[in-house]
Amino acid sequence: MVGPSWQLLETPGGQFDHPDRLPQADGAWLTAPVPGTACEALSQAGRLDLLAPRSLMEQDVWYRSGWNLPAAATLHFEGLAGVVDVWLDGRLLCTHRQMYLPLSVALPAGRSTLVLCFKALARGTLKRQGRARWRPRMIQPPSLRDMRQTVLGHMLGWCPEWTPIGPFGEIRLTSPSDGAPVKIHSLRADWTGQGARLQLGLQGAQLPQGAQLRCADTCLPLQQRDDGLWWAEGGVPQAQAWAPHTHGRPVLHEVWLDTGAQQTLLARVGFRSIELDRQQGAFRLRVNGLPVFCRGVCWTPPDLLRLRSRPEVYRALARELVNAGMNMVRVSGTMLYEEAAFFAACDEAGLLVWHDFMLANFDYPARDAGFLAELDAEARHFLDRTLCHPCVAVLCGGSEVRQQAEMLGVDWPEDDPIFQGLLAKACVEARPDVPYVPNTPWGGQPSFSTDQGVCHYYGVGAYQRGLDDARRARVRFASECMALAHVPAEADLAPALAQQPMGLLWKQGTPRDAAASWDFDDVREHYLQLLYGVDPGRLRREDPARYLDLGRAVSCDLAEHLYSEWRRPDSGCAGALVWQLRDLREGAGWGLLDHQARAKPVWHALTRVLQPVQVLITDEGLNGLALHVINERPQALKAVLSLQVFRDGQRVVIDGQQTLELPAHGAATLSSTALLGRFFDISYAYRFGPPAHDVSVAVLRDALSGQVLGWACHLPQRALPAADLGFSTRLEWRDGGWQLGVTAQRFAHYVHFVSHSHQPSDDWFHLPPGIEKWLSLRPREASTVEPALAGGTLAALNGLTAPWVRLAPPTP
Repeated sequence: MVGPSWQLLETPGGQFDHPDRLPQADGAWLTAPVPGTACEALSQAGRLDLLAPRSLMEQDVWYRSGWNLPAAATLHFEGLAGVVDVWLDGRLLCTHRQMYLPLSVALPAGRSTLVLCFKALARGTLKRQGRARWRPRMIQPPSLRDMRQTVLGHMLGWCPEWTPIGPFGEIRLTSPSDGAPVKIHSLRADWTGQGARLQLGLQGAQLPQGAQLRCADTCLPLQQRDDGLWWAEGGVPQAQAWAPHTHGRPVLHEVWLDTGAQQTLLARVGFRSIELDRQQGAFRLRVNGLPVFCRGVCWTPPDLLRLRSRPEVYRALARELVNAGMNMVRVSGTMLYEEAAFFAACDEAGLLVWHDFMLANFDYPARDAGFLAELDAEARHFLDRTLCHPCVAVLCGGSEVRQQAEMLGVDWPEDDPIFQGLLAKACVEARPDVPYVPNTPWGGQPSFSTDQGVCHYYGVGAYQRGLDDARRARVRFASECMALAHVPAEADLAPALAQQPMGLLWKQGTPRDAAASWDFDDVREHYLQLLYGVDPGRLRREDPARYLDLGRAVSCDLAEHLYSEWRRPDSGCAGALVWQLRDLREGAGWGLLDHQARAKPVWHALTRVLQPVQVLITDEGLNGLALHVINERPQALKAVLSLQVFRDGQRVVIDGQQTLELPAHGAATLSSTALLGRFFDISYAYRFGPPAHDVSVAVLRDALSGQVLGWACHLPQRALPAADLGFSTRLEWRDGGWQLGVTAQRFAHYVHFVSHSHQPSDDWFHLPPGIEKWLSLRPREASTVEPALAGGTLAALNGLTAPWVRLAPPTP
């Protein structure tokens, strides 16, 4: 917060046209957090129910603050959400309409009053040139097409309907005595065949002769060019490459400005190269010459109410993504431009960032000169402030604009002024080191076809296709996929929701498309019936707990199936990003995390199929099973791959193993027949009588240490009969927390630890006999469970019983 306190007043739109006419008594005004949003302030004052928020579209929201400055200064707003009239001492200075551009206000010496009026968006419609050829039903009101504002809070069916307005961005106060700062004008930190190379241009203060840059024990002299820029260029022999964490180390190097008398840290850079392979319809990123399978999530703001978060929040989420084996996040055009702390966290963690410009679904006024000028300034401002971040891997014009046009039969001009014109030009000029994609989907005929370029793949998912569609669709890169109403873990689901799945409260948290007659609970139920052969409606009525558990299993099944298909070495797919990271409201949303950022079962399932060293299984029908071993690490791998086939979950029917040596960044596929040494109907494709087994387990072990690196399971029939699984547990207190070791005498289908006191490090996993699985148990935040009563049940889908594990504090 900068300067004095701020106050807020909410009034009907258009009721007051001047600050002097407003009620002046403090009792009419609320204390407002700044930076912050109006919804945040109203919520804190008890005037906005976040579970049933009201729209502020018809309201004017006024902010005021009093200043007493010893000298003239400038107040810089980095983000003002809404259409804002700026008043200083009763005088209208300007109207600011651009959420994504900064605004600077000159404040005089002495006492002054600054007033910001965020005008009712429903009453302040701009008149742009050209009539919209279509109007997306999912975003309301249609007038958002003409305003450069986020569509968050305006997307019917899946986003809480509060209005994001207010001074949400960083606020700074500067004075003339601060002096002109040195600013990075252009930067290239490239990794070439000869190593690292740095090019950097500075503008701002006059530099003395002999000024130089220092990076990784290398000094580069600065020379002033005819255009006034100070320029340095050259190789940096001691620098190391920056790479996504799955394929190397995200090494960052500090760049210092050395003027002799003073050293100034300019930036932390990562040396890397990124190329986009588009040959024969492909869409594959190569980082430092290596092909990378990009997997991760479509980002959701950590704090939807405030629209900004603390750096430690971004760092914590980045660590979670890394631990889950993800290496890319996409900020979609339906969100908002992320702040510096987000990019810094991704740089440090080794996460690639696909970042859209904030354009989605609308037929934007592409022939309106004013709109284009605003958009150009917005794009260049974003590119300028992300210039130093190696994590930025793909820049994209926006989401589902061309798809909307093509699905409605509207012609898409090849000389499109926005996506193939203005934005493409800005990206080439500012970030020639980053591939640019005009829109998503893109690249096919039509653009949303799945077998060329980049697509949004919902075949397995919203469109309720069979599991074989994941291969039939020949997905090249899915920048969105797998939207499903994922059920949270049992301990994280509110009792009212668990008792009445599909009740009114439940449905408030279920996402749906505004134009569809179904929602994403219906999608999950479709696959529940397909995979487990049960009537979802009847099961929901008669056994809601079992209904929810099978729903959790469905999400895990689909996640494992899709990524096993797409990550196999002979797949043409080069990436897939799940829609979305986090639920925006309580319930079963699209998120892999719930609305409080707690991991759902599907998160754990994805974690197990996204690791850099991995064994995966795909069902090849009459050809048996294919076992895929992946080593994305920069070191060679020597491992033993074993395959065991079990009857009744415990008796080995047939087995085999093979020693493998995989090079760095290598992969191999073996057939089950080759591993077993003879024919066996392991996929239950020939169906000579009832199945002779119920599960096959592939285990990958390090050849030297014998350490289990991972395992994958295949069930020819998912619904296993309930049985006594013979669970055994070991508890150890290590490093200030409980470690739980679990073994089973019989194959345990989707083991899960249900606890209101502790959160397991892994959950909803298959446990073959003979393998001990260790879980770290972290105390839940704000748990109300008495320490002496702490513990949880160890359950499985096919378990007759769920034994209790007591976690009382250890005795001194």
